[in-house]
Amino acid sequence: MIGKEFLKKVFKNTGSDRVLYFMCIFLCVFGIVMIGDASVGMANKYGTAYAAINMIKQIVFVCAGTIGMTFLAHNYKKRKLSGKFLKLMYFIVLMSMFICLLWVINGTHAWIVLGPVTIQPVEFMKLTIILYLSYAFGELPRHYDFRKGSQKLKNELQDKLLKQCLVYPIAMAGFAFLVCAFIQKDLGSALIIGGISYVIFLCTDYSFFQKFKRLTYILIIALPVVFLMYSGLLKSHQLSRIDSWLHPLRDIYGQSYQIVNGLVGYVSGGLLGKGFGSSVMKFGYIPEAQNDYISAIIMEELGLIGFACIMIPYCYIIFVCFRYVFKVKESSDKLTLIGIAAYFLTHLFVNIGGVSGLIPMTGVPLLLISAGGSSTVVALLSIGIIQSIITKHNRDQLKEDYEYGL
Repeated sequence: MIGKEFLKKVFKNTGSDRVLYFMCIFLCVFGIVMIGDASVGMANKYGTAYAAINMIKQIVFVCAGTIGMTFLAHNYKKRKLSGKFLKLMYFIVLMSMFICLLWVINGTHAWIVLGPVTIQPVEFMKLTIILYLSYAFGELPRHYDFRKGSQKLKNELQDKLLKQCLVYPIAMAGFAFLVCAFIQKDLGSALIIGGISYVIFLCTDYSFFQKFKRLTYILIIALPVVFLMYSGLLKSHQLSRIDSWLHPLRDIYGQSYQIVNGLVGYVSGGLLGKGFGSSVMKFGYIPEAQNDYISAIIMEELGLIGFACIMIPYCYIIFVCFRYVFKVKESSDKLTLIGIAAYFLTHLFVNIGGVSGLIPMTGVPLLLISAGGSSTVVALLSIGIIQSIITKHNRDQLKEDYEYGL
């Protein structure tokens, strides 16, 4: 009975996008099935129960994320997110990223290990950055009125606006980027944080930010030059990934082993694939295939048809975000939708681009499909925030139509 009431609460929320819920549930269920399928190949190494354990863990994470998604869809309120609360949230997540230094997994300090469960704080940092920058660039500038008062007061307000709405937010996003890239040694997640932050900043609609946007264009052009000059800042494992990307056939049984086998998985599936469960690559050719390389298994077994099954829901999620960007009135809501769309889009591009050899592999999960509790929970929480914004807009629109007799 509880499950029935819970489903009613999810799908009968007036004004919500039910197709969006369906797409997310489809990706989660599809992911659970593919995680079990991809894990079978490592049963000889980890035991016959390995696939079942991975599926059960993912089911638990999906259930936890779904509860959080539903809660936010009904209770997320922009006015409750004060600057102090968001800064506290940022500080807590940042400290948890430093706690990760106590553990080393695959050459990085990106996880907190609690027995059989691992937590990746940087995934929560991505959502925190989206919410804080949306507030700082979209909501906070409205509190500064330059139309009244003396010139001295206007200058003081402008200095305060510069600090509170530009310097501090950029510094916080930049510091999170540096911690992730050079302390946790997780360059992929750092680039996603940087990309999301830059997209949100470019989409701000206040005239105050325009001159600073022009400076960022110069910065983007200069970044490749700085990267080439100071490439020594990169760690050996990061340099080896770039080298294996540039020369994938140079060491196919060493550095390029995984990327070459990922490419084999991609090209061997064809249109219809070899059939569900018929992957060869998951049997040791792609270690831990249920994680970042799960798209190669999907392509091998289900072909382009299976690949379309995951691309269509992702495209719909991103489309819905941008669709309501042009409908909602509040700047902070617009920036939140843009940030979440960038979050899904960058994850999709970096993961599939890395596995397919388009870009260097950086170890980023395929949201809602790859095995991973933190990324799954955060992705579902993001969907809950999207639904809350959509629901509020649609209800306000219905109220306006009713008042005007439309």
